[in-house]
Order: sequence, then structure tokens, then C-alpha cells
Amino acid sequence: MVHLDVIGHDEEGIQVAETMNETTTLGLTPEQVESFKENGFIGPFDLYPEDEAPLIWNQALIEMVTSRNKPHNSTVINYDRHLDCDTLSRVVTEPAIVHKLASLMGDDIICWKTNVFEKNPGGDGTGWHQVETHMLYESETVAYPSIRYTEETKAVTQELTVWTAFSNADKDHACLRFIPGSHKKWYYDETKPIGYDVQSKAHSFFGYNFSELQLDKDWNPDDSKIVDMEMKAGQFVIFVAKCVHASYPNITRDKRIAFAGRYVPPSAKIYENRDTITAFGDTIDLDYYGTVLVSGEDRYGYNRRHETNMNGVPFRKVDRNGR
Repeated sequence: MVHLDVIGHDEEGIQVAETMNETTTLGLTPEQVESFKENGFIGPFDLYPEDEAPLIWNQALIEMVTSRNKPHNSTVINYDRHLDCDTLSRVVTEPAIVHKLASLMGDDIICWKTNVFEKNPGGDGTGWHQVETHMLYESETVAYPSIRYTEETKAVTQELTVWTAFSNADKDHACLRFIPGSHKKWYYDETKPIGYDVQSKAHSFFGYNFSELQLDKDWNPDDSKIVDMEMKAGQFVIFVAKCVHASYPNITRDKRIAFAGRYVPPSAKIYENRDTITAFGDTIDLDYYGTVLVSGEDRYGYNRRHETNMNGVPFRKVDRNGR
């Protein structure tokens, strides 16, 4: 088992924790870009001081509970609270995040979705999974992609997730796990419809049994290659969702809290020809939906875009020549 618990590089050459004052720019170094190309993830990086991160989340939680402008009323589809919570609006546009994304995606970047990932004490781990178009599983016979990529890119990738820990996330507290290099090959067929059954003991992915999508039913990860991404509160990791990943169960008495931002270039079409989306046994209307341009330009106009959040607060757009 590979452990990332020191500053620098582990014995596998995988980039580990870095503090903001160790780099002259907020982007990735050439060595970090190469590490990402090889492994499919990079981090963790510091975003907020460890003692401040829980306080920031508490403020976000207050905003989520008291919001008068919720994007939807679902209690199980936990998407897009960056659109009505000022604190989370700032998180998705943090320069420390966006500059690193640009090192991998280019300057033109939109945030197309966010998720809240809270794992309660005793909460199950999340099973191994791998996606690229973020399929939505409407039923056992119907599935459709969230994203359609309309052109090839010369950038390293067209899709990235930023997973920020707002509480400590070590192995006991349900940290993420990655299989380095797994983004270079398909292990799962995300296009195959699967049913939702949150009561089933086989559900390994928020009510879905992702093992049903495994291409080789006999395949099992090599334990010696797995990276446990242990993180402190206030740190984030960047990964491509095609990199096979999972999480441990939370065996502590503390809630593990994380917030994920999803990013693509403006050339990608999001929820194409959809008025609603169905996931996790619920359906929401997409009247509220819009992307956020966090850097560069949108020369395509494929997707509705929010210049302000639902409280009227403008979204920050990061200047790649400054902050």
C-alpha cells in the first residue's frame, strides 16, 4: 500500500502535499503535470488553514439551510449548491484551484457541477468506479450522459474534479483511494444502465452497484498499487474521473465532509436536450441550471451561464495573468 503522508514525492514518484508558499506561481510545475499525466491525480494541495476549514464549512452549511434561493428541492440529489451559497461560490473560483486546473485544461474553464460529500459516522465506503461523461442512470434500462465533448483537445485533459476536504480525511475518516494510471484504460462501462436500490447491501456507489459495470468480472485492484489520499481539512486533490477511485468507510464518530467541483472546457455540452435529470431515486427540474466561467472565455455559447449566483453575487473569474 502506498501512503501519501509526507511533503515531496513518495517512493512511487507520486506528487504529495505542497504548501502555497513553496511555489512562486499557483499553477502546476512541469513535474507535477507529468505526474498527473502518469497517475491521473495530483495533490493534496493546501487551500485553507486546517483550523479555518471547518469554520468555512459551518458558514456554508448555514447558508445551505437558510437559503431562500435553493436551485432545487431534492434532499438526495446534492448538486450545485455553489449556485445559492456565497461561501461555495467562492470555493469553486479560488485562484489556488483554477490556476492548477488551467495547467492541465488550458485557460478556458467552466464549473459545470458541484457535489457535497458527507459521510456520517459508520458510513459505508464508496466502491471503485470510473466515469468520463458522468452518466445519469434513470432506470435499469435508461441512462444518458451529463457531458458531450464536441471536439478534441491538445490539453492534458478535458475533465477534472477538485475534491476539497473540510474535515480531516485519513483512512479512518473515509479518505479517497486511487489506482495510479488507471485513467489510461477502461475497467468499467459507464454507459450501461443500472438500477438504483439504496437498501441493497450490494450498493457500492450511493445506491448503485457499480460492480455491475465492471468489464472484467475477475478484475481486482492490486493492493500494492493503491494510493490512499489522506488529507487534512482545507486541502484539495485534483483528479480525472476516469482514474479508478473509491473511498474507505468512516469508522470514526466524526462526520467526514468534502465538497467536489467538476470542471470542463466551454466546448463541452452539458445536459444536452434535457429539461430534467433523474438520479438517486429522485428527479429535479433544470430550470435553475447554468455553468460558471471560472477562467478564460466561452467562445461556444453551448451552455447557459450564470454571471452571478442566485443571491445576485457575481462569480469571480480568475485572471490567469494575476489573481
